[in-house]
Amino acid sequence: MEDNFEGKQVDEIESLCLNCRKNGVTKILLTSIPYFREVAIMSFSCEHCNTINNELQSVGEIQEKGVRYNLKCTKDEDLQRQLVKTEWSEIKIPELDFEIKRQPGLVTTVEGIFERTEAGMKQMVELNPDMSDEEKEKVKAFLAKLMKCKLMMQDFTLIVDDPSGNSYVQSLTAPSIDPALEVIHYTRTRDQNLLLGIEDKGSGLSEADEPIGRNEVMQFQTNCPECRAPCFTNMKLVEIPHFKEVILMATNCEACGHKTAEIKGGGGFEEKGVLIKHKIKSDADLRLDAVKSDSCVIKVPELELEIICATAGKYTTVEGLCQDAIDRLERSYPYMFGDSAEDKVKKKLNDIYARLRSPIGLTIVLDDPTGNSFIQSADSVTRYERSHEQNEELGLNDMKTENYETENVDPAATTSNGSH
Repeated sequence: MEDNFEGKQVDEIESLCLNCRKNGVTKILLTSIPYFREVAIMSFSCEHCNTINNELQSVGEIQEKGVRYNLKCTKDEDLQRQLVKTEWSEIKIPELDFEIKRQPGLVTTVEGIFERTEAGMKQMVELNPDMSDEEKEKVKAFLAKLMKCKLMMQDFTLIVDDPSGNSYVQSLTAPSIDPALEVIHYTRTRDQNLLLGIEDKGSGLSEADEPIGRNEVMQFQTNCPECRAPCFTNMKLVEIPHFKEVILMATNCEACGHKTAEIKGGGGFEEKGVLIKHKIKSDADLRLDAVKSDSCVIKVPELELEIICATAGKYTTVEGLCQDAIDRLERSYPYMFGDSAEDKVKKKLNDIYARLRSPIGLTIVLDDPTGNSFIQSADSVTRYERSHEQNEELGLNDMKTENYETENVDPAATTSNGSH
């Protein structure tokens, strides 16, 4: 850790201690967690009452989508999973009917969540001497249930929901899929965007009544995802040969120089999902065009690798898909390097990186339930019916496009009206 602090300034601010109401000292350090995010680490200490408090705040950009982790804890190793929680995230344990609303961010473990909760509940009892015996018994009963989970005498589910997309729960089988850990990337609601201080992207297009022409470049105002300064996004409809029409969107911020480019399916979701397979046999295969939507999963069977993209769609090449896989792995597993990482895990990841950088002989598989991904001259393209779970994630199960105007009409009322 000392290397991370070297050459970086620690700011000290005199601040009020909420415990004894005297002044203490808050130390603030801007740093970067390797392969994760830029963060601000804040440490408060009071020399009068010895109160100590630490918290973490993300200072990097808000991610394209929110993230929800569903962790099934069934063994002692699950308690030691590292966890990064931002100030925007909420934590739930359904078995305990327990929920932690928005609180200051921190880096901890699953067991650390229990310890902080236990300490907080005990402190609440101590600071409220007028608490009734019935309320104390409820707290005692809850702590007993909490202790069962903490000692792994009872299986439980830990849910971390973060609309900013910057929270993290460690995978024990990284970079392979962890069967106990479900990671869901979702599109934020309008209320969540407003909570994060983000302008709703849909509002900039509400006045566009005319369809987009092929030779027309539309421009609308938005905010830079990096520095939040006002900037413009350009949008154009393009037809990709042997595929379909897509919408290219590019943002260029003059304030900080940040640039983004993404691609959206011009015709919405296809009726069926698509499974595309292509074996990389030569350098020519690396130059083949490829389209990856934001719902696409990249798989490499030879490496037992499966990557959920959850980022903006992209028009790239097969070689670009391999580089995207590397970038995604580096962002998804922040604790795979550094002093805390196991040697065998670091070696496994380094071997995967080396193989993806020289991918000839590997098979690239794109699994896209929306049907909006594509590889030029792919070896095989299979259309399949989406599962109920896939439709649920895409929001299609509750979507009604026919006879929706008469759905809630009371038949009795209709008959009554007709009898007059």
